[in-house]
Amino acid sequence: LEFPYSFLGDVPSVSEPHMSISHFAALLSLLFVLVLRAQAGDVAPCTGEGARYGDFKCNHDQTHRVCAELLGAAGTPEEWGPKGDFWAITNQTAFKWDADIRNPPNPGRGWCICMWATATLIKEVGCDNVHLECASTDVPYILQKFTDGGVDLAPAKVCLQKKCPTQAATVTKAASFLEHPNGFRSSQQFRSLQGSL
Repeated sequence: LEFPYSFLGDVPSVSEPHMSISHFAALLSLLFVLVLRAQAGDVAPCTGEGARYGDFKCNHDQTHRVCAELLGAAGTPEEWGPKGDFWAITNQTAFKWDADIRNPPNPGRGWCICMWATATLIKEVGCDNVHLECASTDVPYILQKFTDGGVDLAPAKVCLQKKCPTQAATVTKAASFLEHPNGFRSSQQFRSLQGSL
C-alpha cells in the first residue's frame, strides 16, 4: 500500500509520488514524538505554589516540574515517613515556607520542587512516603529526562510511573510505539492501525 505525499509539503523524491509504508511509519513516529513533547508542560496549577510563575504551574523552567504535597490536610507540614517532613529531610527547616503555601494568592498544600530533589527524596524515604499531585506534575517532561542537577532521575521516573499511571501512560505508549525502527513492531500492527484510519 502507498499513501500520497500531498499533505506533507516537500516530497523526498520527485520521481516518488507516493509514500511507502516505511515512510508513513517514520512520519507517524515523528508525530507521536511531537505530540508527546506538546503534552509535556500541560499541567494543572499546583495549589499552594507561590506567585513566582504567575499561573502557579510547575512547567516554567527546566527543573521545578514536580508538584509535591508539602502540607497535610490540617495545613501542617506533611510527614514523609519516619524521617520527618520535606523541610527536615532536605535540611531546609530554617527556610520553611509553609505559611506561603497556606495563604493567598494560591492557598493549598503543594509547591513546585526540583526534579533532582524529588529523586533524592525518593531514594531517601522511598516512593510510598513521597506525596505528589500527579495532575500538577509534568510527568511526560520528567520521563524524557535522565539527570537534573547532576542527579540520576531513575528513582523519580520509576516512582512517577507507579504513582501517576495516567500521566505516565502517554509516554509509555509512545515509547512502545517507537521501539521498532519503523515505529511498528510488525507489519500486522501497521495494517491494524491503517485499517482504523
